[in-house]
Amino acid sequence: MRQASRGLQSSPDSLALLGPVYVRGPGSTECTHGRRGPRVARFLSRGVWLVAVLALAAPVGWHALGTQPEAQLPAASPSPLPSAAAEPFAPLGADAPLPHGAALTAAVEAAVKGKHGGYAVAVQDVATGETLVDRQAATPGVPASSLKLLTGAAALASFEHGHRFTTSVTVDSGHRLRLVGGGDALLGAGASQPGSVAGHAGLETLAKLTVEALGKLDKLERSYTVLADTSLFPGPALNPDWTEDLITTNNITEVQTPVINAGRASASHTSAVVRQPANAALAAFVKALTEQAKAAKLETEFTAGGQTGKDEHASELASVESATLLEQLGYMEAHSDNFMAETFGRLVAVQRGATGSLPHAREQVTAAVKALGVDTTGLSMADTSGLAATNKVTPVTLASLLTHAAASNNADLRELATLLPVSGATGTLAGRLKGEATTGLVRAKTGTLAAVVSLSGYATTADGRLLSFSVMASGVQGALTEARGVADTIAAALLK
Repeated sequence: MRQASRGLQSSPDSLALLGPVYVRGPGSTECTHGRRGPRVARFLSRGVWLVAVLALAAPVGWHALGTQPEAQLPAASPSPLPSAAAEPFAPLGADAPLPHGAALTAAVEAAVKGKHGGYAVAVQDVATGETLVDRQAATPGVPASSLKLLTGAAALASFEHGHRFTTSVTVDSGHRLRLVGGGDALLGAGASQPGSVAGHAGLETLAKLTVEALGKLDKLERSYTVLADTSLFPGPALNPDWTEDLITTNNITEVQTPVINAGRASASHTSAVVRQPANAALAAFVKALTEQAKAAKLETEFTAGGQTGKDEHASELASVESATLLEQLGYMEAHSDNFMAETFGRLVAVQRGATGSLPHAREQVTAAVKALGVDTTGLSMADTSGLAATNKVTPVTLASLLTHAAASNNADLRELATLLPVSGATGTLAGRLKGEATTGLVRAKTGTLAAVVSLSGYATTADGRLLSFSVMASGVQGALTEARGVADTIAAALLK
């Protein structure tokens, strides 16, 4: 039995999120005939979605899919959001029957019975904000990478979706060149690739523009020392709450800008991290400058001079711009990229008027989420990626954030849903929830630490009601696979 419909009412022409793409919402012919309409709609929705994923080309929702492999991601223009985003992310299935909280709670209890560790679960109805499942939902726990939802939401609330980050080159009064980091974690070593997110801006292109600018100066020096201006992110580059094994297992490195390949040795998101990534970016840039000067037949030498602070009086010679904020956030969420999450935390702090330091990143992401109207009771951020085992957040905060984002009047914030991996299809959910009844019907952020598993996202009931949820498992060291299975079982139960 399901409860009677309540909350927002929809019009016949409204759109609802049934699974991962948009189809006619409640009130249209597809959704008014008992359970058959929503099931058909969800089936068609899933089919269209999977075709788009396999084609790696079709735009979904309001923007191009943010969870495709990096080389296939199209470049987004900085134009306003399409008109489809002019209305809120409603009706969210508000005319569909509301599931019984008791039935959902029973399904959750069945899923966790006899399993290792402890489980805290929150499930909310997005249309009304009503909590349907509260299993220790207000108890703070370690979220692992589900914390990236907070960082992503803070970024979407702080920047325009089309914002781009600039990497520039300046020359100072001492004839020193400065590679100035502007927060583009996906800067590439080669030529700029306008059709990609990773490597959208490239050092080879920046070097070419720089050499061209140097050739136009009244006096061209025979040699230049090149410095990396890392001043945007002051203070410690490593979080004291991170254990050393997080670096040796290639989960994170020093958080700096300028940086190439999100702090990794190559453009692959699975390659090893490099230590002092600003130095690696500087070395790549000096190499590119040398090659471009040779090609231009300039007898000029370039030497790496290390990292430096800001020079307000330096003159800009050249610059390149990143992919859009929305595209980069899609990459971050799809690959659960820790370096990018830490970078975005610091960028949020700068955008909100603070410094790009670690303490300010934690403070300002928390403040940005709280400013959205989300209850942050119990939230304690040690970082902005979820790597630290000292992070604390409640499942109800995560579910409430997702509820708020989906129904927000801020079109950019509503994009948070489109950035999440899709069950059985994309990102970190590509190999999970792959059955006929689940593929393409759950969007969620995964999270894993040594003794922690989390899953937080959206699921649509068979009747078409959109739910947000957060599952947090603790004390599951040695039973991570089991814990993931429990989280998936709970998510699947919400689809019924």
